[in-house]
This record gives sequence, C-alpha cells and structure tokens, in this order.
Amino acid sequence: MNTMDAKIKGKNLSWLLTKNRLIEQLGLNVFRYEKDKRKRNSKIAVTVALCIVLIVLAVYCGGIAYGYVYLGMTALVPSMALFISSLVTLSFSLFKSNGEFFGFSDYDLIMSLPVTVRTVINSRFLNMYIWNTFISILVMLPMGIIYLIVEQPNLSVYLMWFASIFLVSLLPTTLAAIFGAVVVAISAKFRYTSALTTILSIGLVVAVMLLFMTAPTTNFGFGELVDSQTGNLDVAAFSSLAPFISDSLNQLYLPTKLFKEAIVDGEILSFLLFAVISIGVYLVFLRLLAPKYKQINTSLTSHMSKRNYKVTILQQSGVTIALYKKTLMRILKSTVAATNLLIGCVLAILLAVSTLIIGPEQMLQSMDLIDYLPLAKNSAGYVIAAMVSMTNTATISLALEGENIWIVKSLPITPKKLYDSYLLTNLTFTIPTSIICSVLFSISLKANFSEMLLILVTPLCFSLFTAVAGIFIGNRMAYYDWQDETQLVKQSLMSLIGMLGGMIVIALLGVIANVGFVPLDAKLLTTSINVFILALTVMVYLHERNRSIR
Repeated sequence: MNTMDAKIKGKNLSWLLTKNRLIEQLGLNVFRYEKDKRKRNSKIAVTVALCIVLIVLAVYCGGIAYGYVYLGMTALVPSMALFISSLVTLSFSLFKSNGEFFGFSDYDLIMSLPVTVRTVINSRFLNMYIWNTFISILVMLPMGIIYLIVEQPNLSVYLMWFASIFLVSLLPTTLAAIFGAVVVAISAKFRYTSALTTILSIGLVVAVMLLFMTAPTTNFGFGELVDSQTGNLDVAAFSSLAPFISDSLNQLYLPTKLFKEAIVDGEILSFLLFAVISIGVYLVFLRLLAPKYKQINTSLTSHMSKRNYKVTILQQSGVTIALYKKTLMRILKSTVAATNLLIGCVLAILLAVSTLIIGPEQMLQSMDLIDYLPLAKNSAGYVIAAMVSMTNTATISLALEGENIWIVKSLPITPKKLYDSYLLTNLTFTIPTSIICSVLFSISLKANFSEMLLILVTPLCFSLFTAVAGIFIGNRMAYYDWQDETQLVKQSLMSLIGMLGGMIVIALLGVIANVGFVPLDAKLLTTSINVFILALTVMVYLHERNRSIR
C-alpha cells in the first residue's frame, strides 16, 4: 500500500468511527430497533426538547441581528455573529473534551482496532466539529441572512460568510481540546487524577468568570439604556455603545476582527488569514498530541496502588451511609458529572464573594439600578436558590448506576435507603453552599435579623425541594443502557429538567414574591412560599420513599 492509499484509508476509517459515534449519540438505533415504548417515547421527548431549544437559539440570534440593523448598527452584525457562535461552541465543548478525547469508556476497544492514533484523534475531533458546526449554522445562518439582505454586498462576501460557517467552530473546538489535553496531562501525573481534573476544570470556569467581571466597561449603566419615562430603549444611548462593543470584541478575540474586516471592508486577505489560523491551530494541535495520546489515556485508565499496603483496621458504617459514600465518590470521580453538576454551587459562591468584595451598592450603581437595592434584599434568597438548584445530582444518581443496577436491586435493602443516600449526596453540595452564600449576602446587604433569616431559610427550603424532586424525576425517567456519562449528564431530558426545572420554578416564585403581583408584603409572601415548598417536599418524599427501583 502506497502513501496515498494509506491516507485515503485513514480518512475512511476516521469517518467510519465518527459515523458510528454519531449514530450512538443521536440514538438512531433506538428509533429503528427499540421495542420498549417507554424508551422510544423518552428519546422522542429529548429530541423534541432539544429541537425547541435550537429553534429558540436560531430565532434569538436572528432577533439580535435585526435589532442591530434596526438601530443602524448593521456593521456590528458580523462581529457579533462570529463572537456568539464561538462563545456558544466553546461553552459546549469545554467540559466535553475530557469525555470525548480522553478517558472515554470504549478507549480499550477503539485502540485495539487496526487504526492509527491520528485516525482516532481525527474521528473524535470530527465528531465534536460536526456538532459544533451545527450550532454555528443556527447562529451564523439567521444573522447572515439578515445582514446580507440588508447590505446586499458583492458575491465574494456571500461566499466568505458561507465558508465561515464551517470554519468558525474549528478554533473554539481546538481550544477546548487543548484545554482538555493540558488538564489531563497535568492531572495524570498525580494519584487522584479525576479529582484534580475536576478541580482544574472548575478552576478555569472561575478564572473566565473573574476575567469577564474585571474587564473594563463603559461609563454607561444598564439603567441609562432605558428611558425612565416610557420604559423603551434609549436608541441614542445604545448607539453610542457601538464603537466600544466593536473594539472590545476585536481586542478580545482576533478572529472577530479578521471576520469583520473580511465581511464589512471586503478584505479577502483578512478572511484567508482567519481560515489559516483556524485550520493551522488544529493541525499543530494534532501533530503535538499524537505522540503523547496513548500515554495520557493510559495514565487516566490505570490506577496507582501502594506497594506497602497492609490491612490494619476495617471500619464499618450503616447501609445508608455506605451507599451515600459510594454515590458521593461516584459523582466526584466522574469529571463530566462533577464539572457539569457542581457548576451551579461554584457560580453561587463566586457571586456571593463578588458581592461582598465589590459591594451591592457599587454593583447596582454600575448598572444604574441603585433604586432596586431594597428589592435585592428580598430577592437574594431566591437568587441563591436558583443558582444552587442547578446542582441536582439526585436526578441522575439512579441512572448513573448504569449496568450495575442489577447489583443494587439484588442488595437486601429497601428503596428508601438508596433514595436517602442520593438525597444526602445532593444536600452535601447544596446545603453548605446555601449557608455560605446566605451569610455572605446578609453581610454585604447589611440585612437585619428578619431579612437575614429569610435569606438563609429560602435557599435551604428550595435545596430540600429540588433534591426530592430529583428523586421523583429519576424514578420515572432513569435508563441504564447509556454508553458514556456525557450522554447521561448533558444529553438526557432528566438532566435538563433537573438542572433548569428548579431554576425556572424558583425564578417564577421570586418574581411573584417581589414584583407586587400579589397584594401582600414581600417578606410575608416569601415566608408563605417557604412553608408551601416544605410541605410539598414532605408530601413528595413520603410518596417516593418506598417506590420500587425501576
């Protein structure tokens, strides 16, 4: 076989591996061969929910482009289109790389096939690229249609915009893969690899959030963008932000500047440079990763043992505590589960610390919303509860048992003990976070005793409710034939409901309690909501505690 034949065969094998991976992720075999109606209906529900979310994303992006055109800032549309597409792509890919490139469940099976390491890397990257390009289409296409219809440029601009749809996701996908490679390479040198990978991943999120929070801003507050008399957008004030928005995006992300020059100014050289950077970074990444790929994955899949291990004292504990420890370690040892499920608690603590350091008055003053300081005191508990509710490990704990569910079912334990262990795991993260954030918010807002009590009690009540609701959801939607944890944590309907459902309910109740829809004092109304939530939590728990394990 000559070199050309080998390259063609490698490309075919890369696409074959990618195709099989896509079929698995899309669940096409479930639609074609699954006879269990419950599983088929669950997959259909997930697909419909995702389609609705994607349609909303496309409509929202089109609305952004139309808004800029309406305000006479059409030249900003290309920069915003590329930046939004890149940001969404990076957000979706950042925590996915560790389950897609490294430490994937079928690593031993894939590497035993007669394929090269580069073929495996190409197939894994191609899979992420296809998903991210689909997201780019949803962002770039509607915004591009509106821009091109309004501007009606020459043919080269049409071609450059179309080509950019397939180029824009290359660099963010590669950056996410580089981040995953760096994190895994560092953590693989230590004994507790998974724990360190999780810490480094969450640390990056905190660093990015701090970067955005400390980034320079204009002297405009959000309140100045709205006419206080009519409540409408102040077009003159918003239009004055255009140069700052454009300069900030260009400084923050070089491809944004190159794409703007290519589309708005018609500079083909800038577009070629944008394409070269996007493709070149990936090729360099592939060349550098291939020699160390096996070593990194071997470090992840192997385990270190002490040579001088001796049995000294064996400790025993109750059934519920033993199950609790097992579930807790199962969550913490899974980088995908930990980084995606614990991010709500991390963001809540970050917000509370920022509020304490900067001061609520200064934060609201910077947005010209200082008049809403009393409302901030009443709604602080709801804000904490909404963010902490994103950490709902109870929803997927049962499904996370996977193929080992038969072991759980064969144990001589009641379902209540198993569910209690899932609740304790969830509350281990949410209760301490709620208390810490409540104390920090109470100090920063200078709350009196009654206000401090409500700020503390409200997130605690909702933490109990969302944990019990997670058991309710998991009992009805759990499935165990998933192939990798990413599929369960990020692509399942129960995970989506568990992370966003509680946040939506809490946000709605917070609005009802603080905006004045109900003619009652905000504190009294919040107290009533807390009592209702606690009563509902007890009712659901009593109903679910002895429900048989599916």
